[in-house]
Amino acid sequence: MSASIFIVEDERIVAEDIRVSLESHGYTVAGIAASRDQAVEGVRRTSPQLVLMDIILKGPGDGVEAARMVREMFDIPVVYLTAHADESTLHRAKVSEPFGYILKPFEERDLFSTIEMALYRHRVEKRMEENERWLTTILSSITEGVIAADSMGVVRLVNAAAERISGWKQSELMGLDLAAIYRVLDAADGRPVEAPSLPDLIGEHTQNDLREARLLTRKDGSTTLIEQSVALICEGTRTVSGSVVVFRELARAEQLPGGPQ
Repeated sequence: MSASIFIVEDERIVAEDIRVSLESHGYTVAGIAASRDQAVEGVRRTSPQLVLMDIILKGPGDGVEAARMVREMFDIPVVYLTAHADESTLHRAKVSEPFGYILKPFEERDLFSTIEMALYRHRVEKRMEENERWLTTILSSITEGVIAADSMGVVRLVNAAAERISGWKQSELMGLDLAAIYRVLDAADGRPVEAPSLPDLIGEHTQNDLREARLLTRKDGSTTLIEQSVALICEGTRTVSGSVVVFRELARAEQLPGGPQ
């Protein structure tokens, strides 16, 4: 199925030339607009897959403002097609996060390659956003606590169960050192136990068994009995990018016979 493209160009002859060129290459032209307001309304009505946007437009506002509105309101990729390349214009255009920028006059092959790359990039971004939503939903649904840190030991992910068990809020943990906030004691004698470091995990090549019982020190200073596992986060087969702690609560230590008072 051919992609649907909306053209925003205030010179009618130029717009028609672009339309003919697009249609000759199998694209569908959803519409043509010459001003910011026409562009936003036209995109709302037609829901194209991509917008070709000139920067200088008729009436109030310009193409940069129109592109920003299209991205914020409809999440549709925008490719700038303009003769204006001064530094201030380029800076404003970059802020609107375009998917491409083509200077007039242009070669057709440059136009179509930029369009295809923009469409592909947008599809990839949508898949990544969907995967992130799935991951967030899954992490929020499971009963085990999950705390992930990068290769420097800085916390990058905390799920709802980890908040509940540890007493910390995600907003409080993000950016902190994992070893500083994830403090555990030996369940038998109450002595502090060092969290496995990244080099230790790399040396072991795998992960610690989930049957490892520990006393987790919560934010308020109380302790709770948990089972934990610590594993590497690997990108591909070789690159280690961090570690993840998975733990589940067994019982509050204060409620256990012989537990800390």
